[in-house]
Amino acid sequence: MSAKNGVKHDPSAWFELLSEYRLTTLPYDTVLSGVLREDLSPDHPDVLEAIAAWPAPVHLEHGVDGIDVVLVYQLKAPKKDSLLVHALLLLATLVTTLGSGALMAGADPFATRFLELPGFTLPYPSGFDGVKLWLGASFALPFLGVLLSHEMGHFYAARMHRVRASLPYFLPFPPYFSVIGTLGAFIRLRGPTVRRSSLFDIGISGPLASFILSLPMFALGLTWSQAVTVPADALTPFAIRFGAQTVWLGNGVLTHVLASVFGPGSFGEQLIVLHPVALAGWLGLFVTALNLLPLGQLDGGHILYALFPRRHDRIAQTFLLLLLPLGWLWWGWWAWAALILVLHRGRVSHPSVVLPESVMDGPRRALGWVMILMFLLTFAPVPLTL
Repeated sequence: MSAKNGVKHDPSAWFELLSEYRLTTLPYDTVLSGVLREDLSPDHPDVLEAIAAWPAPVHLEHGVDGIDVVLVYQLKAPKKDSLLVHALLLLATLVTTLGSGALMAGADPFATRFLELPGFTLPYPSGFDGVKLWLGASFALPFLGVLLSHEMGHFYAARMHRVRASLPYFLPFPPYFSVIGTLGAFIRLRGPTVRRSSLFDIGISGPLASFILSLPMFALGLTWSQAVTVPADALTPFAIRFGAQTVWLGNGVLTHVLASVFGPGSFGEQLIVLHPVALAGWLGLFVTALNLLPLGQLDGGHILYALFPRRHDRIAQTFLLLLLPLGWLWWGWWAWAALILVLHRGRVSHPSVVLPESVMDGPRRALGWVMILMFLLTFAPVPLTL
């Protein structure tokens, strides 16, 4: 017996309705899974009464051995998120992304100095200028909007399916060590996912949100960008200035089409120096593609498992092998593959949901293929070069 918000959870009444069952204890939840007795149906009065009396979600699904039943309830109250931690991380990330945007605008709000050490140079701040910092707003605000929309898409989809999730954790990073001033953001799912359809909805919600926001942002920013009389490389036709350094940015199918329509000059012949808003949109499309990689528990891994539960592991392993030759074009693919393997403890397959045999409806399957197309359109073989 357990309590959630003062309500008692006693699954004993369900034991008599199940022909077999098992209890799985997770850090904060208990999962009761079993098969409904053969003489009962989902609309039997005893089953309906048990569902009405149960103060948490009840999942019924036609399975191989009959009607599968899953109940998820909290074993103990989870630790509450600290809103102060989320707010401070967001504020710190705002400062670091503003700093990156200011450096792109040719201003240094931190009066950066450089310490010469054996083998490398260490930048460090020696002052602060709030006016110069705000020059980075045209990059930082739209870019943080993209990151926030992505994570809140996941958050609200999880809430819709009654899967506990944290608010976004933003990861600030010093501007001189990161061109964009952040390592991104993430949320934490703190409850089990019962159906593949729920996993699918949670997986697609973030990329859909960031894609929908980034697409017009990149197109609009292109109209404010400048073409310069420098020959453009086919793989990296865009550029930004970061302090005294030029950073070349890559091209995918979608960015190529948008730049051909909205970009200045003769796209493909002249280098395009991106406006900060265009850069924010480009990064949003890049983040969307990264998250849609069909590996592990990335968004693309969620979608892959939901669509192909029996073949997802082989598809993921094949895609991981494809990253190896891509690494010769951009070494970051090797680093990304290594990071995924470390975070997922050497596995690229997705863990099973509680009801792996649950049915995915036609509209979700169609949307899944749309997400695969979205990945192919936003993927850039060489994202950036210095």
